[in-house]
Amino acid sequence: MNLDEILGMLSNYTQRNYAQARSMPPEFYTSEEVFKLEQERLFRSQWVCLGRIQQIPNPGDYFTTNLIDEPLIVVRTNANEIKVLSNVCRHRGSVIADGSGNSNVFVCPYHSWTYSLNGELRHAPLIDKRTDFDRNRCRLPTFSIEVWGGFIYVNLDGTAPSLAAQLGGLSKIIEHYHMDEMIERHAEESIWDCNWKCLAENFMEGYHLSTVHRETLHDITPTRLSKHFPAGEGYFGFYSVFPDDLPQRGEYHPDLTTEERNRSVMFAVPPLHVAGVAGHKVGYLYLRPETVSTVRVKRGIAVLDSEISDVDLKNITDTFERTMAEDSTQLSRVFRGLKSRYLDTAPLGPINYEGNVHDFYHYLAGKLL
Repeated sequence: MNLDEILGMLSNYTQRNYAQARSMPPEFYTSEEVFKLEQERLFRSQWVCLGRIQQIPNPGDYFTTNLIDEPLIVVRTNANEIKVLSNVCRHRGSVIADGSGNSNVFVCPYHSWTYSLNGELRHAPLIDKRTDFDRNRCRLPTFSIEVWGGFIYVNLDGTAPSLAAQLGGLSKIIEHYHMDEMIERHAEESIWDCNWKCLAENFMEGYHLSTVHRETLHDITPTRLSKHFPAGEGYFGFYSVFPDDLPQRGEYHPDLTTEERNRSVMFAVPPLHVAGVAGHKVGYLYLRPETVSTVRVKRGIAVLDSEISDVDLKNITDTFERTMAEDSTQLSRVFRGLKSRYLDTAPLGPINYEGNVHDFYHYLAGKLL
């Protein structure tokens, strides 16, 4: 199936409602042509989450990351502004910084070209006085950013409409959880053997909770209690409801209603950010597609209780990582199966269980077609 045929099926899909929803064909996940299109129309042109504001609490704090082969520096400037800079020296193209830390300037390790936290070139050894070179007109490119819910998002090509406006409905749903006040206490990453869309869909559907996660999540968020909520312009999601007899877990913000305390809000800010927020914590994934068949998965947990015990934190992180390991194993099986030439499309489950896969297809159709 070629690209035009795949996109034709995606176009036809937009005419379906939830009761008619079906899976997309396997080539939608395995095609190199589709992946190339996604890089330009999704990863470069839409808002992509890079991290949490608590990773850079003080002026000079920074961390580095990559998005579709673009090395980036996320930094808090001396004016207490968050900026995303190109992490590539303007001289000969060396990557400037690695990891994270605190600094007053960024110095390229190749020839010591030096940049301010805002990206201006401060010093170019032995070149500063050249008459055909204006240091004041040479700087690290900066990218559009927005902060929402304590998360930092970037738009590489600067064309995406306001993220806050797109997430207005979701902001109301999660308002009482005060997600922006939660502090990151766990971070991990690994590469999974699947297409990135498989992972996004998996995180955002409750159909598999009671099978894949029988020992980890079924007693907390069983499939039968999943409840879809309407998608918005830049988000979709569902409520993962707790059983009536589940004891309260951790500290909750007093603004939460009883109903809000008794469920998680599972949400996606597509294309590459998925998360689940409950009263006491938020767990999240930043997806970094590396190839059509592999995705780097950056995982994190932030908690509301700043004085959480080591035991309670370990219980939260252990459950989260066990769940992620179960998903990783299952998704590798899915992607192996998607290579079969005999696989066709199939009906999706009811709206409360796989409705978000349907929402995801509609989002992708709006961006790729």
